[in-house]
Amino acid sequence: NSSQSSSLFSHGPGQPGSASLGFGSGSSLGAAIGSALSGFGSSVGSSASSSATRRESLSTSSDLYKRSSSSLAPIGQPFYNSLGFSSSPSPIGMPLPSQTPGHSLTPPPSLSSHGSSSSLHLGGLTNGSGRYISAAPGAEAKYRSASSTSSLFSSSSQLFPPSRLRYNRSDIMPSGRSRLLEDFRNNRFPNLQLRDLIGHIVEFSQDQHGSRFIQQKLERATPAERQIVFNEILQAAYQLMTDVFGNYVIQKFFEFGSLDQKLALATRIRGHVLPLALQMYGYRVIQKALESISSDQQSEMVKELDGHVLKCVKDQNGNHVVQKCIECVQPQSLQFIIDAFKGQVFVLSTHPYGCRVIQRILEHCTAEQTLPILEELHQHTEQLVQDQYGNYVIQHVLEHGRPEDKSKIVSEIRGKVLALSQHKFASNVVEKCVTHASRAERALLIDEVCCQNDGPHSALYTMMKDQYANYVVQKMIDMAEPAQRKIIMHKIRPHITTLRKYTYGKHILAKLEKYYLKNSPDLGPIGGPPNGML
Repeated sequence: NSSQSSSLFSHGPGQPGSASLGFGSGSSLGAAIGSALSGFGSSVGSSASSSATRRESLSTSSDLYKRSSSSLAPIGQPFYNSLGFSSSPSPIGMPLPSQTPGHSLTPPPSLSSHGSSSSLHLGGLTNGSGRYISAAPGAEAKYRSASSTSSLFSSSSQLFPPSRLRYNRSDIMPSGRSRLLEDFRNNRFPNLQLRDLIGHIVEFSQDQHGSRFIQQKLERATPAERQIVFNEILQAAYQLMTDVFGNYVIQKFFEFGSLDQKLALATRIRGHVLPLALQMYGYRVIQKALESISSDQQSEMVKELDGHVLKCVKDQNGNHVVQKCIECVQPQSLQFIIDAFKGQVFVLSTHPYGCRVIQRILEHCTAEQTLPILEELHQHTEQLVQDQYGNYVIQHVLEHGRPEDKSKIVSEIRGKVLALSQHKFASNVVEKCVTHASRAERALLIDEVCCQNDGPHSALYTMMKDQYANYVVQKMIDMAEPAQRKIIMHKIRPHITTLRKYTYGKHILAKLEKYYLKNSPDLGPIGGPPNGML
């Protein structure tokens, strides 16, 4: 009966005038179908309407089914994603499934609008908060009137967000980093500037990539930009000084900051020099500060180490600070270091870190300050030359010391050239003696080797075969006077055949070749017999 309303579309006396199609009012699938068939459901559902009206309405609304897929092009997901919406995988205008006993139109719980963020609807769109947007013609106007504040076309819509987003400190990502730092690490801000980091300077300074970014920017930053960064790091200065990456940002301010900024950072260091000097990252900041601040500030800073010198010298980090103090601070402000070394020179010279500090003292301190250090060294020369660290201290004196100090060391070496030349560490000292001794002293050292018998047990022959002493012989050949070099070569020549059998002997032959190429008439060629036989 045409006058009888269809159970699918009719409304009961107490039902609202909308076609629910058996779905709940909150169902997103029901909302999608209801919106698409808004005209169709309302005209057919009224039992008071005439059949002609129903047919006209049915004919009009049935155009939805007559449209081909070409006339209803799907709205692409990328387009809506760019607007902040998500679209369903179904194309707009897809025919509704027939309602059969074996096919339920009730969406599964995972697709319902209750507590789900899924946007899997039949051709529908959501605004991301679960609010449904119809894609039917005219739906934009309906949605605009229904929700003007979050409308797709409202004046407040963020269709074109600003190029720079504001990040809050509370935007913490699962990694523990802020959203700004996370986006920076993912190369989402290729043109990031220092002014964009306000509120995030400390965090960036403690990040490997963020710290490097700030360091690079500070080198060419304007004073205003540097001040922006400085305002934040000053409050966390000590924290950054002891940080694996933050310490480099502090160092950059000592290098490129203004005088006021350097003074402010030096003030933050005050009272913390010792713990920073012993800390694996803080000691670098102390070193850079000593290079950058005034002499008065330097003197005030190093005073905090008084009473802790030996502790710092023997520390893997602190020894670098003490060395930098000796290099940069006025000697008169360092007397407390010299005083701490009295009676400890031998122990410190044989220490892996202490030997470095001793060498810095010999280089930079006054003669009055170095004199007691040298006196203690001369009392232990023979022991020091054979020590793996002490030999470096003795070598340093030979290279940079006063002539009288060099002569004292050479005197200790004379009579022991053969034995010390065969020692792994002492052989280096003997080489330095040959190089830096006076001409008369050098001649005595060479004669000690060459004036013995020429047999297979001679000092020269033994040294030429030794893995360490052969280098001493080479140095003697280089440094000897021409007449003395000729004597050395004549003594070596009978052993050429034997030297070819030894790895280290070949080094001596190579050195001789250098001088034989001069074609000295009284020495002749060094090559083997003409027939090639040995």
